[in-house]
Amino acid sequence: MNILFTIILGFTLLQADGGKNINFRYGFIGQVQSNPDSTVELGDKSIVHTNDEIRVNIGYILNSHFYLIYLDSDGIYSLILPEVSIDENSPDTLYTTILRGGLTNPVGNETFYLLNSNEPLSELIKLLSRYESAPKKGKIKLAKRIQTHLDDLDPNVKADLSSIASRLDKPLVGGVAFRGDDDDELKEMSLTHECKGSGGIAFQKIVLIHK
Repeated sequence: MNILFTIILGFTLLQADGGKNINFRYGFIGQVQSNPDSTVELGDKSIVHTNDEIRVNIGYILNSHFYLIYLDSDGIYSLILPEVSIDENSPDTLYTTILRGGLTNPVGNETFYLLNSNEPLSELIKLLSRYESAPKKGKIKLAKRIQTHLDDLDPNVKADLSSIASRLDKPLVGGVAFRGDDDDELKEMSLTHECKGSGGIAFQKIVLIHK
């Protein structure tokens, strides 16, 4: 994939409700080339440019199943799974390996699907695994099936599911660590929004407009 971004797991203060309701917290953070000394909060329909650095921070329930699926401007799907380890000094804190880099693929829409589920999304993961190793023609067919599966989970498409995203009154940091990262400003803006779902799935779609 042409874009490298950071996924940093937050802390597990969220609760599932009776196996039906589920939520997660997230933050899209950018360091833009036009003003490299500042950090900006990104959201759906935010404009980004080539070589801007994007970071995605996630806080989710420890015993749930979180997936980030990235559809880049070339139309290529990528599955990003958290590589989690637990801080011995703070059992509620989760970490991932930090990936760093800038946006280098062609201009267009950069689409991120954030999903948290009480149950593993086995069929979707199977499709993405097959897609990764498929030849070009096979990728085209599988891409249609992947998108159909995502649309079936999208509460804006499927009537019996619902997800509501809202901005947190105050960005959350508590315990988030950036291993090998000395950028204090990014630490101050880790989790900015919360997505609440129903039917055992919380689903959020974020589109960044790459110009």
